[in-house]
Amino acid sequence: MKVLVIGASGLVGSHLLQTCQQRGWNVMGTYHNFAQPGLIPFQITDAVGVRSLITESQPEVVFLPAFCSNVDYCEQNPDETYQLNVVGCVNVAQATRDVGAKLVFYSSDYVFNGENGPYQETDRPDPICVYGRQKLEVEQKISQLLDNYLICRIAWVYGQEAQGKNFVLRLISTLKNNQIIRVPQDQIGSPTLATDIAEASCRLVEVGAQGLFHTTGIDCMNRYQFALKVAEVFGLQTDTLVPVITSELNQAAARPLKCGTRCDHLRQTLNWNSRGVVDGLNCLKNAQMV
Repeated sequence: MKVLVIGASGLVGSHLLQTCQQRGWNVMGTYHNFAQPGLIPFQITDAVGVRSLITESQPEVVFLPAFCSNVDYCEQNPDETYQLNVVGCVNVAQATRDVGAKLVFYSSDYVFNGENGPYQETDRPDPICVYGRQKLEVEQKISQLLDNYLICRIAWVYGQEAQGKNFVLRLISTLKNNQIIRVPQDQIGSPTLATDIAEASCRLVEVGAQGLFHTTGIDCMNRYQFALKVAEVFGLQTDTLVPVITSELNQAAARPLKCGTRCDHLRQTLNWNSRGVVDGLNCLKNAQMV
């Protein structure tokens, strides 16, 4: 299988790269800002460059986890991030269609308003922030442009990451240094191990699946509960872990509060489930010890 991972230096992209390589697939990866060995510098906003790379490499599958995922930055810079998050992704979708490849795009539970989760694929999206609206627009454009595609909605992703930006790695570092960290107890979601997103993605490709799949961990909990589980698994003190409500954080973008997703469609398609929180965190802990 010849595949291209666009955004292979990020959290999801790096795990996709590794999982594809473990399968013996012929995989090429790109990066935008964070250079990594073996990856190609690439700008998805450059339509000509996008078309050139995809036409020359002739992949059978294009994985597209590349996105500006800083929710507050998207809210404060909607025009700038629209070029990357929407126009750039559409550039990739069009070029992927033109070479007859399958596109796998990574969306988010932020396409929902967070009033009555956990959500399934048939529930109506209603994003309440710029980031969620951008994700939903790309979903809609992909479904209009392509027949052969997968849209994987993911949430609260954590795992080994060279940049160490995800919530779990930052939380571990903060607690080890006995620094105070304020964590909302009114945000409910589905914590998801990046390794499982990559595995689910490859399995979906292998069975020829198409369309929309919720691809998250099987547990649903609030972010403070999740933080306590992280501390428990990694043997960390919780004295500096402070529960708050989201409104106290004064964040630029609104967060969908009662969110999370149901993954029945994924389980029925693959006869397989992503890990729950404790199993996922133990997997991360074991990986860090290697």
